Amino acid sequence: MSTPHHIRVATEGDAAAILAIYAPFCGPDSAVSFEIEPPSLDEMRSRIASTLPALPWIVAHSADGKLLGYAYAAMHKTRAAYRWSVDVTIYLGPDARRQGVGRRLYTRLFDILRGQGYVNAYAGITLPNEASQGLHRAMGFYEVGVYEQVGFKSGKWHDVIWLALRLQHHSETPAEPITFSEYISKNGV
Repeated sequence: MSTPHHIRVATEGDAAAILAIYAPFCGPDSAVSFEIEPPSLDEMRSRIASTLPALPWIVAHSADGKLLGYAYAAMHKTRAAYRWSVDVTIYLGPDARRQGVGRRLYTRLFDILRGQGYVNAYAGITLPNEASQGLHRAMGFYEVGVYEQVGFKSGKWHDVIWLALRLQHHSETPAEPITFSEYISKNGV
């Protein structure tokens, strides 16, 4: 395994490598993702492109350029009162697990989200998934509930645990979150 060399903002050009990491979680042998089939390459490009103006999508790659994993944020809900909350997602390639890549990706992602003004981050994990639960707990997430038998895949009902992380203090007068594009123009990445 190569040591992670760099974390950077994802581009549409990363779509094939991101899809290679994600696709195994979509098939019938995995309940990690509730997608039944992997998205197409064009769909993955579209997901990256539509996320980036508002929220971060970052990747970790090795010194030799191999993409090791990725993490991104999505709006938690569309109603206005939820605008300080995001859902976060992380996926790692098989040779990047238990190497500190997940911790580095999440640390960077949370720093960006704090800089944008987000206050709460949530993550849903299909049970059982000891590795993902361990990473999230190590990053400070705590359990807020379980959606019991919420997803049906591969002939079986699956539970999803929901975890929360407070990114920063809950102010009585929170500033409006800024877009990822605004964050980059002010801070770089």
